[in-house]
Amino acid sequence: MVAAIAVAVALAVVFPFFVRQQMVVAGTFVLFSCYLAQCWNLAAGYAGQFSLGHTVFLAVGAYTSTVLFRDYAVSPWIGMWVGAGLAALLGAVLSAVAFWYRVRGVFFAVITLGSVEVFRGLFSEFDILGGTAGIFLISANDPVNMNFLSRIPYYEIILALVVLAAAGTFWLERSRLGQYAMALREDEEAAEASGVPTFRCKIVVIAISAAATALAGTFYAQFLLFIVPETLFSFDHMLNMMLGTIVGGSGTILGPIVGSLLFGVLGDVLRSLPVVNSQEAASLVRIGYGLFLIVVVLRMPRGIVSLWERRN
Repeated sequence: MVAAIAVAVALAVVFPFFVRQQMVVAGTFVLFSCYLAQCWNLAAGYAGQFSLGHTVFLAVGAYTSTVLFRDYAVSPWIGMWVGAGLAALLGAVLSAVAFWYRVRGVFFAVITLGSVEVFRGLFSEFDILGGTAGIFLISANDPVNMNFLSRIPYYEIILALVVLAAAGTFWLERSRLGQYAMALREDEEAAEASGVPTFRCKIVVIAISAAATALAGTFYAQFLLFIVPETLFSFDHMLNMMLGTIVGGSGTILGPIVGSLLFGVLGDVLRSLPVVNSQEAASLVRIGYGLFLIVVVLRMPRGIVSLWERRN
């Protein structure tokens, strides 16, 4: 298993050097979806906290590093960690308020979804954040400021984040925090009765998940060189996180990666079909995603990675 993963990572590293730039861009977006799914999996898959508001943390990371770079010449390599810290603090505060009032299950999901609309409105009102027009960055060959003319460095950066997220999930799964999180996921009341500090555990896991998501926000801003509330807070990002994790296998290390890769490949295949126009292609993608999700949930409710568990 370890050897197979090592080979897969090695092939992924050299992939952009043997394909056209269009394929590099497509691969970068697929890996971006993989990473977001990994971040969401920490909160929903391991701790059982079904958040619908992770795009808030994505936006915090994107805007923090971008404003620091634009106004104070702080490199995004540094600004990304400032954004991660702010997102972790915000995630901890929001979750602490919700859990203090013993909000659980679907009600927690509704609260996090409501937070998206609140912060979307706030980010659209501040002139320092560009308002509804957003912020544009200039393309330049400036590696010190995470700005490259070639798309290959961006691909390698997001691939590194995916590998680091997998390693972090591996550590979490075997740590005391991870054991506590999985216990409260299965039965929060039983875990609390057994001495698990459920309140603190949920806040810490969500803060970690929020910080990791914010790192993706900085990458997103530097890759597109343009950020606007409507795209950052788009529910498509949230949907990709959930679909990749659920299809691949919630609460597993490789599940979000496998699920997001399959959805990414499926989307590219459907978009390449000889259809009349782009609108028809988009409809085919949605239909394909829906059918694929239905089949997986019906036949493999624990996700695609459960096939590997059955073999072993």
